[in-house]
Amino acid sequence: MAEAKSATLTDQIDINSIQPVAPADPRVVEIGQFVVEKFHHGKLLFIAVLGGFTWKCEGGKYYALIIQNQDYEGATFIHKALVVEAKGETKLLWHRN
Repeated sequence: MAEAKSATLTDQIDINSIQPVAPADPRVVEIGQFVVEKFHHGKLLFIAVLGGFTWKCEGGKYYALIIQNQDYEGATFIHKALVVEAKGETKLLWHRN
């Protein structure tokens, strides 16, 4: 039986490479902070990465994260984001409230 593969933006991936993220991993936290700064431009504060998945792509990794944010009045929000790190660059590909 052939391995299942799924198309990505840049290449084909083996869906068996998908792994859960460790929310406290310093790199995962940095990516969560990057998402909040890139999308919210200082209007929300990063609280934590609650969970997500990562998988390998040619020359890098994708991260699908669930991120908790807070506004300056104390209200909290949960957002989802897709980020790719490849060829020395980190790019926010998708974001949803």
